[in-house]
Amino acid sequence: MFRWNKTRWFWAGAMGLGLVPILAIFALAIFLFWNAAGASVQIGLPSLAATEWSPQQGQYGVALLLAGTFAVTALALCLAVPVALFAAGYLALCAGGKVRAAANAATGLLGGIPSVVIGLWAMTWIVPLFGNTWISASVVLALMIVPTITLLSGAALRLVPADLLEASRALGMSEGIVARVAFHHARWGIFGGVILGTSRALGEAVAVSMVAGNVASWPSLTRPIATLTTTLIVELDGAAGVHRDALYLLACIVLLAISALSVFGRAAQRKAGI
Repeated sequence: MFRWNKTRWFWAGAMGLGLVPILAIFALAIFLFWNAAGASVQIGLPSLAATEWSPQQGQYGVALLLAGTFAVTALALCLAVPVALFAAGYLALCAGGKVRAAANAATGLLGGIPSVVIGLWAMTWIVPLFGNTWISASVVLALMIVPTITLLSGAALRLVPADLLEASRALGMSEGIVARVAFHHARWGIFGGVILGTSRALGEAVAVSMVAGNVASWPSLTRPIATLTTTLIVELDGAAGVHRDALYLLACIVLLAISALSVFGRAAQRKAGI
């Protein structure tokens, strides 16, 4: 006769609790896609591909929002990646153990600051300089993704065999060449870190919405801009009917993009042995 002892109860409970996040993700995806399907049917694909986003006039073209999302993320990466890679290279290859530990702790703390706090700081210091513009949104976003890219790239660089670096130095190579050897060896881990940083950038909404201006227009460095996520956070509260379904469609686009980037980023990290 099969009997349930404490061990079996424990593992059954652990398995059940482990399934909860998976089921929650599937339930969320089904909910979003079900509502987004209504928008696709009611609005039509040609109208969704248009450039006009004006719910008051019944126009739900997502092209400008996609362009804004791409523009803000691309500029943020251009600002964040060089800073993050220089920081990761110094901490992994040059800094002492105590300095590295303190810097990594500070970097992790920066990455854990709530986005609304960064948004408030940006409204005080960044917006007076650049206004509610594409530049302000990208600067804020860059600040938020630098810690992710720095920590993941540093982890990849620390996996470079010490023998490889010592052999490079023994051959008389300069420290710059040694760093190039290290970065080449850790390229997949660094690439994965950049991809995962990009996925976070695509999903950020609160801080960006506080400084971007949230106007659906073609990207211009000195004009307000709107992204998929800022449109969601600004308009969802008062949306109803087709407008609400269209916002669910935006959420689906964000979910698919972040999921794809996360898969690619994790694959690159695994290839690097992280």
